[in-house]
Amino acid sequence: MTTQDLTISFSLAGEVAVVTGAAQGLGQAAAAALAQQGADVACVDLDAERCADTVRLVEAHGRRALALGCDVSSKADVDAAAERIVAELGPISLLTTCAGVLTENVTAEQVREEDLDRLWDVNVKGSFHWAVAASRSMISAGHGRIVLVSSQAGLVSLPSQSAYSMSKGAVATMARSLAIDWAKHDITVNAVCPTFVWTPMAAPMLEIPEVLAAATRRIPLGRVGQPQDIGGVVAFLCSPAASLITGVVLPVDGGWTAGEPELPL
Repeated sequence: MTTQDLTISFSLAGEVAVVTGAAQGLGQAAAAALAQQGADVACVDLDAERCADTVRLVEAHGRRALALGCDVSSKADVDAAAERIVAELGPISLLTTCAGVLTENVTAEQVREEDLDRLWDVNVKGSFHWAVAASRSMISAGHGRIVLVSSQAGLVSLPSQSAYSMSKGAVATMARSLAIDWAKHDITVNAVCPTFVWTPMAAPMLEIPEVLAAATRRIPLGRVGQPQDIGGVVAFLCSPAASLITGVVLPVDGGWTAGEPELPL
C-alpha cells in the first residue's frame, strides 16, 4: 500500500491575484494577505492613486504590485484593466472582489431608485464583470480561484437594509452559480459573508456607541471583525489547501448567523 502524501500547502507563490476595492478596508487586508502567501497583486480601485498604501504593503512582502484605476460597474473598464494586468503581471489566477458600496439605511418604501442602481452596479455587476474577465485567464490555464465578498446581510435580514441586502444576496447566489459553471475548468468560486468589520465604510455606524454595543452583544464571540479576519479567509480559499471547496457561502461573522446568543432560557 502506497503511503498517501498528506502535505498541506497554503502557498500562493507564482500566482497573480486581482483585488478590487484594494485601497482600504477589506480589499487592502485581502491584498496584504495574498501577498504574504506569495502572490503578486493587482490592486484595483476607482482611483489608482488611492492604492499607494496597499502597494507598499504588497511590496513589503517582496511581491510585485500594480495599481489600477477602474470603474467596476463598466465592462469596458474591467476588460481593459484585466488586459493590462495580464500584460504586466501575467495571467490572472486569483480574484477577490471587495469593491462595494452601502447606501443609506431606509425602509423599502423610502429607497431611491438611484441607490438601487448604484448598489446593483457596484456590488453585483462589478463582481460579475471581474469574475468573467478573470475567468478568461483561468479557463485558458485550467485553474483559478475566485472569492466574492458578500455580507451577512445577504444571509439574514437587518432593519432598513433591504436594498443592500438584496445586492449582497445576489453576490452569494452568483458564487454558487459560477462555481457550477466553471467547475469543469478547476475554477473554484466561493463567497465570504462578513459581519460588521472595522472598515472606513462601516466606521460611521460602528462609531455610534449604541450601534457598536448592540452589534457586539449580538455576536457570540463578543467582538466585531477586523479587516485581517477577512483577509485570512480569502487567502485560505485561494490556497491549494481549499482546492475542494467551491460554491460555498461562508459566514465570517463571529457566530451571528448561528443563532441568538442571549435568549433568557
